[in-house]
Amino acid sequence: MEAGCGSTCPVPGGFYSYSPNVGGNVVLLAFYALSLPAALYIGIRSNTPIFSATLATGLFLSIVGFLGRILLHQSPDSPVYFLLSLLGTVLGPSTVSVSILVVFPHILSVYGERLSPFKPMLAELGLYTLIAIAIGVEMVGIVFISYGFNGVTRTKSASILVAGLSVQAAALLTGAAVYFSFVLTLSSGHGVPDDRHSNVYTAPRFGRFLRGLEISTTLLLAYSIYRIVEFAGGVDSGLFQNEAAFMVMDGALPLASGMLLTALHPGAAFGAVWKQTSPRQYKRPSLLPLHEGEPRHSYTTHHAYDPNIRKQFCPKSAVSQRTATSSHSTDIHHGSPGLPSNPRPSQKPPSPMIPSPMSTVATNKRFSERSERRVKAQQDMVDTDALW
Repeated sequence: MEAGCGSTCPVPGGFYSYSPNVGGNVVLLAFYALSLPAALYIGIRSNTPIFSATLATGLFLSIVGFLGRILLHQSPDSPVYFLLSLLGTVLGPSTVSVSILVVFPHILSVYGERLSPFKPMLAELGLYTLIAIAIGVEMVGIVFISYGFNGVTRTKSASILVAGLSVQAAALLTGAAVYFSFVLTLSSGHGVPDDRHSNVYTAPRFGRFLRGLEISTTLLLAYSIYRIVEFAGGVDSGLFQNEAAFMVMDGALPLASGMLLTALHPGAAFGAVWKQTSPRQYKRPSLLPLHEGEPRHSYTTHHAYDPNIRKQFCPKSAVSQRTATSSHSTDIHHGSPGLPSNPRPSQKPPSPMIPSPMSTVATNKRFSERSERRVKAQQDMVDTDALW
C-alpha cells in the first residue's frame, strides 16, 4: 500500500479526524449502485445518449467516491483512497450537473426559439464551456489536495477546488436564470409557444419532469454552495471534518438529485421529439406545417419529372423515343419532346355500330316474312293433285 501522508496530514493520523462510518457509506453506495443501471436502461430505451451518459457517469463516480471512503476506514492516511473519495464525491455531482445543463436547450427548443432569450445553440455552448472549466479546475484541486505537489499547501489546493466549484455554481445559476426567464415570458403571455410540439409540453408527464428538474437543480446548487463554504476553510476546518454534515449535504443531496433525474427521465417526457429539439439538429424549413403525428400523403418524384408541362416526356428508352418522334413528327413541334400541338388525333378509328333493340326486332321481323314468302312460292310451283 502507498505510504500515508505522515506529518502533512490535515489532522493527526490521517485526512479525517474521524473514522468514516462504514454502514452509512455502504447505504449511500447501494442507492447509487441501484440508480446506475436504471439510468442506463431508460437512456437506451428513450434514445437520449448524451444525457444518459453524463448522468450514468456521475452516478458511477459517486459510487467510486463512497467506496474510497469505506477504504479510508481501514487506511485513514492513504492518499490514494482519499483521492478516490474526493474524485467521486466532487466530480460525481459535477457530472450530474452536466446532465441537467444538457436538458435546458431542449426545453427552449420545444416551446419555440423565438421565446428564448438566447438561441438554444448559444446557451448550450456557453453552459458546456462553463462546466468544462469547472471540472478541469476541480480535478487539479483534488490532486493537489491529495498529494500536495511542488510544496503547495493543502489550504492553497483547497482554494483551487473552491474556484472550480464556484464556476460550477455559476453554470447552474446561469442555466436556472435562463430557464426561469423563459418561464416568466410564458406565464406573462408576452409570447405564444410553438404549436409544433404542443402534444409534448401540454402532457402531464412533461409538467412532472419540469418540477423534478427544478428540484434537482436546486439540490445541486445547494450542494455546490455548501462545498464552496466547506473547502474555503481548508481540509482541516471543522466543517470539512464534520461527518454528519458530509453525509447529508455531500451524500444525500446529490443522490436525491440523481434519483429524480432517473425517475423523471427526459426521454420519457420528450419522446421522439428529443432528437428534433436538439440544438445540433439541422432544421429544414417546412412548407406545410403538419401537426405532430399526422401522416404525410406524398409520392416519390420521378427522376424525369419537370414542372414545365411542355418538357414532360414518358421515361422510355432512347430508341422508342426517336421512333415515336419520327412517326408523329407532324403533330409535335420540332425541338420539343412535349405534348402535340394539336391534341385531336390525326386518324380516328371508326366507332363500332351497336344496334338498338328496336332495330333488331324490325330486322328479325323482316327476315321472317321474307322466308315465309319464299317457302310459299316454292309450294305453289308443284301441283299436289298431279303428284298423287
